[in-house]
Amino acid sequence: MTEEDIQPDEVQDPDHIDYDYVPYGQIEHETRDENKPEVDFDEQARLTSVKHLFSKLDPAVVKAQGDAIGEIGLALRYRQDKELLMIRVVSAHGLASRQVARLSVDPQVEVKLLDSVDEDMIRTTIKKDSNNPVWNEILTFKVDEYSLEGTRVLFRVVDGSDVIGELMVPLDWDVLDGETEWFDLQDQRDWSIGGALHVRVKYTNPTTLHVNVASAEGLCGKDKDKLSDPYVRVTLAGKYPVKSTKVIKGTVNPVWSETFDYAIPVQLLQTATILLAVYNKNLIDSDDFLGEARISLHDYKHFHEIDNWFPLADLKHVARHRSEWSKGAVEQELREALVAHITCRSPNLIFNNTSNKNRVIRLSCSKAGQKSKLTIKDGKLIFD
Repeated sequence: MTEEDIQPDEVQDPDHIDYDYVPYGQIEHETRDENKPEVDFDEQARLTSVKHLFSKLDPAVVKAQGDAIGEIGLALRYRQDKELLMIRVVSAHGLASRQVARLSVDPQVEVKLLDSVDEDMIRTTIKKDSNNPVWNEILTFKVDEYSLEGTRVLFRVVDGSDVIGELMVPLDWDVLDGETEWFDLQDQRDWSIGGALHVRVKYTNPTTLHVNVASAEGLCGKDKDKLSDPYVRVTLAGKYPVKSTKVIKGTVNPVWSETFDYAIPVQLLQTATILLAVYNKNLIDSDDFLGEARISLHDYKHFHEIDNWFPLADLKHVARHRSEWSKGAVEQELREALVAHITCRSPNLIFNNTSNKNRVIRLSCSKAGQKSKLTIKDGKLIFD
């Protein structure tokens, strides 16, 4: 099976590695001279050669699916004399259908003030068979000036019962200048989720990542008394076990101060993402989702400590964030498979004793859009 056959959704069981199911892509072996003395690599050379070959390939670079779902042009203005919020829905570009059998859409824009007592939603007209609709319609809301700043406006583009995409715009006087501005549409999410999570991250040699879940503030209250019984599920994106904090009863500002350790080589820190999901514990029904934070270690310096508050949001259905888990899973699967190959001194094209003193081994991965090669010249590894 080649890398082209691997899809992010196919990575399922975090506790099982099938070493026959590895996204190697295509391997080419080019012989330069078959009449040279035998070459034999020691264990360190084997390890170094494989790490070099596959680190240049970088199989974790997989494009996120479904990120481009369109953009919308909006112009917002506030009339103080009439306490009227005026929203011009101008047009949209590149709207994508959610149905496989359809290319065009019948878009309509739904607009709602999230923080208003008035729950009414105002809609534009429907534009038939258009992925680039033009409305130029003005929608108005009655809002007093004192509650205007900080009010959040939800814009949702729908195609019948399908949500194409949405975005939330917090109001301030810079936004309310009446000029048309373009916004990228996002995947649908629960905008009622709020609060923040206090997390500390530290790395200690040789291979331990410490994740300390300290506390949270401003969580959504799910009980009838507007409180929750929150706990946090923690893991690294990829094939790592999910760990959970204890449940704190009756609070929206819990304190846990619990630390979880993960074994991860320092070379892989920049590809790692920490996933932290907060839930409200229910005794009968399934637990309520209270929000999620994701900490990318792409720019993390392992000799420093992260100690920050991270806002919670509904990221469960965002394609860009789903792809981070998939990339981490594929990358870890490949890493563990390579350990097995190094231990068994296979594949033979790299590890066997050979009479070829000059060789080039090439590896390509069309999904990652990357290539790498390993050169053996006069019996020595050449890293380029």
